Formats: sequence, C-alpha cells, structure tokens
Amino acid sequence: MIVVKKPYVRPGRRGALTRAALFVVAVLAAAACAGGERTGGRTSFEVRDSAGVTILENGRPDLERTRLASPDPVVTIGVVDGAEEYQLFQVADVKRLSDGAIAVANGGSRELRIYEADGTHRATAGGPGEGPSEFRYPRALVILPGDTIQVQDFMDRALFAPDGSFVRRESVDGQTLLRVWERAGGQSEGGVWTPAGRLFAPIYHWDRTPGPPRPGPLRRPDMTLVLVSTDFATIDTIGDYGGILQQYVDVGGPRGVTSIVPPHYTNTMWSTADADGTVVIGDNAAPEVHRFHADGRRSIVRWEAEPQPVTSSDVEAWKERQRNASWTRGQLPELERGWAAMDVPEQKAYYGRSFAGSDGQIWVELGDFEDPTVLMSFDADGRYLGTVEIPGIFTVHDSGPDWLAGVLRGADDIEYVQVYAIR
Repeated sequence: MIVVKKPYVRPGRRGALTRAALFVVAVLAAAACAGGERTGGRTSFEVRDSAGVTILENGRPDLERTRLASPDPVVTIGVVDGAEEYQLFQVADVKRLSDGAIAVANGGSRELRIYEADGTHRATAGGPGEGPSEFRYPRALVILPGDTIQVQDFMDRALFAPDGSFVRRESVDGQTLLRVWERAGGQSEGGVWTPAGRLFAPIYHWDRTPGPPRPGPLRRPDMTLVLVSTDFATIDTIGDYGGILQQYVDVGGPRGVTSIVPPHYTNTMWSTADADGTVVIGDNAAPEVHRFHADGRRSIVRWEAEPQPVTSSDVEAWKERQRNASWTRGQLPELERGWAAMDVPEQKAYYGRSFAGSDGQIWVELGDFEDPTVLMSFDADGRYLGTVEIPGIFTVHDSGPDWLAGVLRGADDIEYVQVYAIR
C-alpha cells in the first residue's frame, strides 16, 4: 500500500538548507526571531526564520560583480563537421566527474559520451535500442559515489563505470508508476531520480472541465511536487505550485481550440544537486528560489528586483524569434492566428530558469533564451556571489567551486559543451 504523507509545513514553495546555513541560523537564532540580522558588504544578506522555513534574504544584487575568470571557455567540445564522437545534438545533460572528465547525455544519438578533462573523447556507451545498455532517450545524468554514472532512460536507470563500461540497469514497471500518480491525486509525465534513489516528480492536476476545451483567459494549471521513496511506499509532498502560464485560443484549422504559451510566461522549474540531493525549485513569478533537502529542511533564497512591464516591442521581438525557430516550421499560419488572439501578461517573469550545481550553488538565468546569457549565482548558503555573462544561448548543467559547465547553442542550432573557470 502507498501512504501519502502530507507536508508538515505549508504552503510548499520552500527548499533545502545546507549544514553551513543551519550553523548561521543557530548563531543568529535570537536575532532572527526579532526580525533578522544583516551582514556587511555591498549586497546585504539577512537570515531569518518563518514558520520553520529559513529565509535567506539578499538585497539588490550587484550585477557588475563578475565571476568569470576569463571570457573564454577552458574546454569546448563540439564540431560542425568532423569526427562523429564530437558532433553533438540534443544534449540532455552534462556532468563532471571527480577527475574533471565530462559526461554528456547526447540525446540525438541516444548515447552516453565521456570526455577527458581537456575535452578529448574517452568513451561512448549506449546507442538506440531497448537492450540493457541501450537507450530510448537518455534524459538526465547523476554522478554517484566512485564516479559511477547514472543515466536516466525515460524512467529506467542505467549505470556505467567512468570508463564507459556497462554496470547494470534498474527498470520501473509503468503500472507501478501509474498507481503512484493516482494516489498522489493527479497525473505525471515522470520525474528525475535523485542521488539517494528517490523519485522527484511533478503531479499535474489537468483541467477536468467536461467537454472539449474552450477559449479562456491566461491561467497557470496547478501542480504538486513530490518525492517518492525508493520502494514507492511513501510520497512526501514538497508543495503546490503553478505550472506554465498558458491560454486556450482558437487557432483555426484542424487544431481548433488549443493551448498556447505567451511571451514572458511564468513557470516553475526544478533541478537536483548531486552532492546531497537538494532539490532547487524556481517559480519565476517572484525573485526567489526554494530548496528542499532530503531530510525535510527547507529554505527560500530571495533577492530584490523591480517588476518589468511587457511592452509591445517585447512581444514583437518574441514573435520574430519564434518565426525563425526550427520548431515552428510548418505551424506558422496556426501560430500567427493564435498569437493574434492570445492575451499577453502585464509583467515579465523575474528570471528565465534556475539550476542547481553539484556543489550546491544556485544559478538563476536573467531573461529567457537571450543573447548574451546572464546568470546570477548564489552559494550553498544562499548568499549572492555575482554574475556570469556568456555570449550566445547558454544552458547551465553543472558547477563546482571554480568551474561552470553547460551547453552553448550556436548558429544553426549547433551545440557545444563548454566549461568556464569562475572565481
């Protein structure tokens, strides 16, 4: 039987707290209860407690405080033409091993690729198929003790040694997952496995209005984020969040009334830190991210930011980017009709995406798929560190104390795995 455990604090927009931050809270406990204590520096930092949740309050971030040691990457993997092992397409995840080697889930070829610290190809594993060491689609990587590489293949977990040799596969019965989602009160397209072997998943509460969809206002469907135990016996509710902002509009043609996402939409995103399984949750409707630790500790990292209106020029620039995107080919007539009928949010999201590094750093992308990519970073204690600005569309996948790794999308959608040195 599956037991659904209710959260002991609510609402659930809360996250994890590191040992270092707990020490700070212990030292400042009396002051925190009286309203908190600010520490020095150009950007203020306050630690306080609110109903058992630690609030880590930064002032207005100094965006001129750069963390890049050099504007150029120290490692770049990827070619337009050349050896197949260096051609990248649909990179789903990137993680670094303890020796600096780089593991890449290359979704386009259904492969796990491993490169040396200098970017030289070490090994390739997997390939398309349904065998134990093959992939239907490798979607996420976790580095386990001993540099064992866990590749999530849909909901299965395939384990590989750091030299690329296959270790074993752990499969999940689809019916078991369906029963879990039903007991959690909704449906899910799956989640991600944490280093501790728990399943972190969004549970969607789809619109249950009878009949076909009808045009309506902008809305954010409800969803609940949960952690499922390794044996699927218990479900811990992290909290209730808003999904992606969307609207039902009539686009005409065979699709008729369909859901469309407007420019500068708000959304909730998440990622996990390999070091301790911390889940970082970002609802970009507010300048904050939430952390949830496996042992139940929670914290909110906040910073000061002014709301920005969505202007008509913003909307036109967004439409032009969509028209030039590869995914819109063949759909433009319907999309144009949808854009003409859609409403536009009055205010921009406070940020694009948020990410958790393996070492617990938090990365927040200012803007969304913009060139250059500007990232704010916070340490494992929630304190603002500075910014990184990278030319092009760059997506963070992993970080350590002095490095940052991710994927740069270049011209014609060519992808490059890059590593940057940071202060």
